[in-house]
Amino acid sequence: MTEKTDRRKTRTKQLLQKALIELIEEKGIHAITVSDLSERAGINRGTFYLHYRDTADFLEQLKAEMFDGLTRELGKVNPLEVAAYAEKGQAYPVSVRILEFFERHADFFRVILGPNGDITFPLQIREFMKERLFQEVFSRLTYDGPVPRDYLIAAITSANFGILMHWFETGRKLPPAEVAMIITRILGQGPLFLINEKG
Repeated sequence: MTEKTDRRKTRTKQLLQKALIELIEEKGIHAITVSDLSERAGINRGTFYLHYRDTADFLEQLKAEMFDGLTRELGKVNPLEVAAYAEKGQAYPVSVRILEFFERHADFFRVILGPNGDITFPLQIREFMKERLFQEVFSRLTYDGPVPRDYLIAAITSANFGILMHWFETGRKLPPAEVAMIITRILGQGPLFLINEKG
């Protein structure tokens, strides 16, 4: 593939992604047709079909790309490091990078996680976090804690996912580093400790 063809394909994908985001907001994900996407993106249907089977295939490829990006960051997480950063009063750097990834792709995540988006996607993200992050990380550690490991993984996953969703639902008013600091404090110190903390 030539560099010119590569650039053209990248440009086509960017136009289609922008069109998809706009159309999801306007009419919901399941009402979008290839004609809608092509017309909004300013390309012909033949060009679309050169790269994708249908709108569902295009969306699945976008989601797969997002998961690939998250995998690279989530693979660097070490739960034991979180407590150390919490003690120092610093945001866990890996959490900052993960949130910065969501911020870079905020338009996509905002609509796909929103009321007109893909209702299965939040569940996929949560399962992804559980499998790719915590189960892989915990499998490298010796754990013999006071609660079953699967319950601990479920609690940590739900806490992180809940904070992520709240961040998007409130318009991402806080910067990624500040949200990462919140996550670090909650995971490193625990919610009950924070409720009881004086001052």
